[in-house]
Amino acid sequence: MTAFLATGGRVLTPASRDATALTHENGLIVWAGSDAPGPALFPGAEQVDLEGDWVAPAFVECLPEGLDPAVAAAGGVVPAGLPGAHGLDEVEERVRAGERVVLDDTVDPARLATELTRLATELGGPAVARCIPVLVGGTGAGNADGDTLAALAAVGTVTLLRPLVDDLTGTDLVRIAASGVALAASTRAGDEVRPWDALRALTSVEGGRGLSPRAAFTATTRGAHRAAGAHDGTAGTLTPGTAATFARWRTGELAVVAADDAVQRWSTDPRSGVPPMPDLTGPDPVLRALVVDGLPAGPAT
Repeated sequence: MTAFLATGGRVLTPASRDATALTHENGLIVWAGSDAPGPALFPGAEQVDLEGDWVAPAFVECLPEGLDPAVAAAGGVVPAGLPGAHGLDEVEERVRAGERVVLDDTVDPARLATELTRLATELGGPAVARCIPVLVGGTGAGNADGDTLAALAAVGTVTLLRPLVDDLTGTDLVRIAASGVALAASTRAGDEVRPWDALRALTSVEGGRGLSPRAAFTATTRGAHRAAGAHDGTAGTLTPGTAATFARWRTGELAVVAADDAVQRWSTDPRSGVPPMPDLTGPDPVLRALVVDGLPAGPAT
């Protein structure tokens, strides 16, 4: 398959904070960096001018049931299925069978933590972690005590937030993340996907309890991949060797939110090396293209 070299943009990748170019081939990211060396490194690649656009991992929706794939693609969102939720009484059977563990927000996090800890003691922590336990809805985890959160984190539990469905008032997302419990987030609002509104909801929880834009974006990309079953911690990033699944956005200036006492865990000044993000106080970025596994998958404007 032909290699594609895209230059002249702003690329969100762990490979370089200041990347302006990337190359993908055979469905994988193979390089990211500055514009200058690209043509020499990939002389036979088909070249694409990004025209200053922001290129980042595509949003991932792991609650895709009933979602029109065309609607998702138009929003820069890639569906990734999550098994249906089940009851607490099925957890032991599923863990012993090595199956996914998914529970909804009616389950008491403390009881779940007790059950998973018991199974980890008997079967070993890795046996439970391989099932990637997911607790759908963040309000329960938000009210859990520190011991419960620590126990959930110890077995690799993911909390799947629904910021456009659930009322996150009073839910301390910073506290959940600090406990080690992984955060994922849905972008759905009914039959729509509204990823940028989801980021705004995740960052605007009152009392300094919301995430930074960067942490919120991670929850809707890498975190959502994790909830959907990815064991590779690089899934949902533009790291060389990962799937070439990304979105190209026309947006204004990128920004890094300054730290304050409430959110300094997540939001730091530019000197920290934290990559900038689109300004969520402005209009939504405009999707220019969506690429999934190296192939065009969404509208380009």
